[in-house]
Amino acid sequence: MNRNQSVYDGINSYGSFAKVNPVFRLPLGWRFAGAPAGTNIFFTMRHGGVSRPPYESLNLGFHVGDDHARVLQNRTALAEMHGIDPGGITSPRQRHTARVMLLERDGQVGSGAFGEQSVFDPCDGLITTLRKAPVLLHFADCLPVVLAAGGERPVVTVLHAGRKGLVDGVVKNGVAVMTDQFGAGPDSITAALGPAIGPCCYQVGVSIAGDFQARFGPESVIGANVDLAAAAIIDLKSAGIPPDNIHLLDACTCCNHDYYSYRRDGVTGRHGALAWIE
Repeated sequence: MNRNQSVYDGINSYGSFAKVNPVFRLPLGWRFAGAPAGTNIFFTMRHGGVSRPPYESLNLGFHVGDDHARVLQNRTALAEMHGIDPGGITSPRQRHTARVMLLERDGQVGSGAFGEQSVFDPCDGLITTLRKAPVLLHFADCLPVVLAAGGERPVVTVLHAGRKGLVDGVVKNGVAVMTDQFGAGPDSITAALGPAIGPCCYQVGVSIAGDFQARFGPESVIGANVDLAAAAIIDLKSAGIPPDNIHLLDACTCCNHDYYSYRRDGVTGRHGALAWIE
């Protein structure tokens, strides 16, 4: 991937991620080894589940046309791998917005666990301080951004950062909620950016490229292509998060068939970003 060094200076790639062996028919996934104490961050791949083509195999999204029972099996396997309750996984209804919501009550836990309907709708960022309340969002080219802070009151945020959400400020909003409502200082926040379509493959129209350049500067645009991760990193840095706290899993979902890609395949499944507090 062609990365602009002035954006990526100090950004860690791969070294802060540890490969996790598959269990319960799960594929290889990535556990973020640098998560603050008491928090967990995990990015799935697409292998090792039970879904059939064109969703093979660890599809976690109910909304893409896959067999509902198979999606439930995949989600259960993911939960069991981590020793968490599959019925306690909370997922929002993602609609490419910049809206970040709070998972703050026990009665909200598990919304979206067994189907695409969720009390968090529309919602493209979910934040919680509840313990043992895992948050799962879904991706197939858009950028997963997970924010976590430790301390006496740990907090995790999972963001769905597509091109529209990024321009509209979903990453800025996620950081603002953590700092303004939960008192997490920017220097206490760790950011893990998961696999997404890279600037090698994400060609867009003149209007969209112009929006990115106007919003994030020329470092987010490479010719006719945009760089989602660069845009997110620019917003994270501008919010005061130190570069050493920002970590990138530098894998292009369109190039790499270990992940789902809407741009490459059209009808396809969704991999996930999962975060929770112990």
